[in-house]
Amino acid sequence: MPRPPPPGRGAPAARRPMRDFFAAWLATLRSPLLPLLRRALSSSSSGSWDDPLSSAAAAVEAHFQAHWSALDSAARQDPAQVVAAGDWRSPLELPFLWLGDVHPSLLTSLLRTLSPSPRLLAAADRVDRRIRAAVPAVSDRLRRAQEAFVAAEATGAADVEAFLDELKAIALEANRLRRGVLSELVAAAGGYQAALYLEALSRFVLSMHDPEVLRRFDQCRPSPGS
Repeated sequence: MPRPPPPGRGAPAARRPMRDFFAAWLATLRSPLLPLLRRALSSSSSGSWDDPLSSAAAAVEAHFQAHWSALDSAARQDPAQVVAAGDWRSPLELPFLWLGDVHPSLLTSLLRTLSPSPRLLAAADRVDRRIRAAVPAVSDRLRRAQEAFVAAEATGAADVEAFLDELKAIALEANRLRRGVLSELVAAAGGYQAALYLEALSRFVLSMHDPEVLRRFDQCRPSPGS
């Protein structure tokens, strides 16, 4: 699949706050990327993998990869903010986050909603096994870093710089896992099915910021003092 240079990658994203980058990133996903992908899907004949569909799908995948690259840049500047839920997140997103962004298992869960073929289900199972091994290892690395800092702080010997360096490495490792999972799933799906998957992923992410969805979410939350 051809991969055009993603918007927002590299130093320009690193020079502005992640909140501003994410707002622009969502706006670009909402339009023009998702409408272009939908038009390419609707005009593709019999599920063919023609150039317009291939290009539209590649642009959406690259857009997600650019988001994780921007998170990497932010983690190099402020890893504590990135590992936690940044102020650019909607309240509905929070239950779906792991170390600052979507949990990798959600990427395979979304694929399964598309009634994939047995071959693609087998590929999703392989990716899931890798996720089940990698996520606890990364989470345990964070736990060990926290425990070491607490123990050192109790004796007045805490090294804040070393702790932040470890947080940065953890954030980069988590994003590396997310990037690899998405690339592997798109490659396994291939063609028209990959485009359908990327369309579903885009819809899910955008729904976390949809005003009507957030309004319903707020209505279900208890009011203060209740």
